[in-house]
Amino acid sequence: MSLFKNIWPLCGVVGLLIVCNTLLAHQQKEAYITLLFNKNTGNLEVSHRFLLHDAEHVVSALLNTDGPLATDQSAQQIFATYLKSGFSVSDSDLKPIEFKDVGFEVEGKYFWVYQEVTPPETNALNIEHVALQELWPTQQNHINVEKDGLVRSARLSASSPRAKIELP
Repeated sequence: MSLFKNIWPLCGVVGLLIVCNTLLAHQQKEAYITLLFNKNTGNLEVSHRFLLHDAEHVVSALLNTDGPLATDQSAQQIFATYLKSGFSVSDSDLKPIEFKDVGFEVEGKYFWVYQEVTPPETNALNIEHVALQELWPTQQNHINVEKDGLVRSARLSASSPRAKIELP
């Protein structure tokens, strides 16, 4: 009986730590963006992955629409347009690269936006991605550039929203 008396307060503390950790884990505002030089298509393909919950918050807070992003195509288009307005890529000569829209989708707890372009001849990409950083200054946008099996990465934040990625 005394064993349970001693363990019970510990169980409460452990439970509280698990709940707090779960809540704090959701506070990590992160997005993942991949730029892939696809040998099969010959295109530079971009996929932006955001947590659906974060995207819904942005649509509501910044874009003044309350549609449920998971099912509302209009709200999805609004977020995709917002996202693309904060994303830019230029070549090594700082000439902007204009991407074509491929589409967007909800997949589980993520909202994806896709773009592509015939890649220019360049030895570097200058990337800027500021989406969600005006709402959450701690937002981190992780960039991965994959070419010829090699991956180069950068982490963009409100204080450092640009990166130059050297290509193989």
